[in-house]
Amino acid sequence: MTAPIAALLDRALARRRPPLHELDEETDCQRLVNGSGDGLEGLTADRLGPSILVEQHDRDVDAVPLIAALAKRFPTLPLFFKERWSPDREGRAGRQVRGPEIDPGIVVREGGLRFRLRLTHEEHVGLFLDARPVRRRVRELAEGRRVLNLFSYTCGFGVAAAAGKARATTNVDNKRSALEIGRANYELNELAFDGRTFLRDDAIRHLTRAAKGAGRYDLVVVDPPPRFERASGKLVELATGYARLIARCVPILDSGGQLLLGANALTVTDAAFDAQIAEAAELSRSRLEVMERIGPGADFPPAPERPVARFVLLAG
Repeated sequence: MTAPIAALLDRALARRRPPLHELDEETDCQRLVNGSGDGLEGLTADRLGPSILVEQHDRDVDAVPLIAALAKRFPTLPLFFKERWSPDREGRAGRQVRGPEIDPGIVVREGGLRFRLRLTHEEHVGLFLDARPVRRRVRELAEGRRVLNLFSYTCGFGVAAAAGKARATTNVDNKRSALEIGRANYELNELAFDGRTFLRDDAIRHLTRAAKGAGRYDLVVVDPPPRFERASGKLVELATGYARLIARCVPILDSGGQLLLGANALTVTDAAFDAQIAEAAELSRSRLEVMERIGPGADFPPAPERPVARFVLLAG
């Protein structure tokens, strides 16, 4: 970092539109600093409703100057800090470091929808801001459709689909606490749900069962982590196992159905992503046509060391 931290921060804030203090009633969360994309390698900062979260991704980078600069510019906002590099769970879970004390369980707004977040206790807060454009697209696509949200985490895509008047939404994740927050997100937005809306299950096992049953989906959203563990304990790496996972989705698509696939891993380049889609088409003996590519918002300038969510919409 050759420029002073304060100058780099001011430059990062100036390039965001709308600026922090002008965020509207529809949305109050935004990335403020995106690592080297803003000249601050190893550091990120997010405006999350009534607070700001700073994350240190590199042990050798000093986060204190950035925290001090943010505190000076936004003295009324509580600042939280996570050491994402830390081998210690407590460091990754985060703590409040500046500003008036608030409950770390907050609610933020995105496109008029509300989401419950956890600023401490967990490594991730509960909403990935780089997927904001994709949630908006899911909302646009959802009307009258049966939507399956695999690796749903806290059900952001499910909320977007339900708000877009989906015929039905099914969120599948193997973590009970994530689904509990997902249910709270549905309740926050006064969205209907039933016993099939939140399923705690292994995503691949769910696909196997669905392929054997009569149920089909019109839109399947697949947004896996870079590495995930099966119920059997087997680890699946996105870089090598995504094609087989995509192929498993094809049999559960109804006529005219679509797949929305996410890749959020440094090990999966755009070319590798396309290659896995092509391999999935061969494995499933189907024609998977790329209809649309969706990247993060303008508040995520490219930072080569930081993965961002890239999505591809396919016709099955």
